Amino acid sequence: MAPDRADAVIVGGGIAGLAIAWELRKRAARRIVVLERRFSGYGSSMRNIGRVRAMQLTPELARIAIAAQAKHAGLSRELGRNTLFWRAGYALVLYDPEEPEMMRGVQRMLRELGLKTELAAGAETVRRLPILEGGAPPAGALIRPDASVHHDAAMFAYRRACLAAGIEIREGVEVSEILTAGGRAAGVVAAGQEISAPLIVNAAGAWSGVLSAKAGVKIPNRPLRRQALVTEPSRPFMRTMVSFYRPVEGWFHQTLRGEVVMGVVPADEPVGTDLSASAESLGRTARGILAKAPRLGSLRVVRQWAGLYDVTPDRKPMVGPTSALPGFVQLNGCNGRGFALFPILAELLARWIDEGRRPDLLAPFDAERFAGQEQASVTIGDYYAGYRKALDSSGATMER
Repeated sequence: MAPDRADAVIVGGGIAGLAIAWELRKRAARRIVVLERRFSGYGSSMRNIGRVRAMQLTPELARIAIAAQAKHAGLSRELGRNTLFWRAGYALVLYDPEEPEMMRGVQRMLRELGLKTELAAGAETVRRLPILEGGAPPAGALIRPDASVHHDAAMFAYRRACLAAGIEIREGVEVSEILTAGGRAAGVVAAGQEISAPLIVNAAGAWSGVLSAKAGVKIPNRPLRRQALVTEPSRPFMRTMVSFYRPVEGWFHQTLRGEVVMGVVPADEPVGTDLSASAESLGRTARGILAKAPRLGSLRVVRQWAGLYDVTPDRKPMVGPTSALPGFVQLNGCNGRGFALFPILAELLARWIDEGRRPDLLAPFDAERFAGQEQASVTIGDYYAGYRKALDSSGATMER
């Protein structure tokens, strides 16, 4: 059988793969093939909670998140289908007494970037977030307006737009080999068939390390399971998305349909691609959330699931070409922010590929920044530990 030919092969059919396929197709009349090992959105894109928050802990992440939120705000118009983007509040609720002082530096940084963020004291936090009444008293909260989308709506808006634009999406097809010629990427072997292409984009999410290894490229990305659950719908009672990181990481918010999604993360979750949801996670989440928001105890859980984070040691994405194999390009490592960031990362990466110049916003996410440190450890426990250097430089202390 003669090899198939394409101008670009995108490996991964989630939000990252579909977004970069769409952006490349907008820039030129290329033949683009998206290869997905299971079905579109299988790994993470259909297993997330859809937050598109601009409030981040470091300047480089905040800058790209601000641009990402603006991109999401226009996606319904761009893709021709409603992504259910909506404006909501966001609160990083603080329970460790050291956290408010730590967050003062973050607040200063965010304000310098134009994000009007409030640092509320404990009593004010409960007044602003009455769902916390009766729970563990917070030490404070970092609060600002933010945004959310419905993950399925956005995913399938991209999928439909890609198909309408002539992009081929092949599901149930796993890449077994990355082809090379003359020291460059030359294509892939998938389902026993060769597809030649001068551009291969690794948008494989939690499997990005596996795919990179097939290309002879080492990256430090590690897959990490994250579990969540959703309750029955009820009348709207909160418009603010809540996160907390100490003493454990957790989150909850009410969706446009009235459901409450929530999760609490174990400190010892093993690295791997296990997508099963556990009874242990159900109990941990119930205990952790109800200790902070006991009023949620009247809601019934209707569904539980697991998704995957593609985690890097510095909690920042991997975006751009690799010198070890020219033509092999990374678009992965979003550390749980993929649904929020990939639309803008894909737009900027497509511009870079097309024009040959890296956009300034992508500079902190250089795909080769771990050269020689590919075995760097990924911190799992204390969420803040992944940002220790950045938070220290903001004028806040990380020492407990």
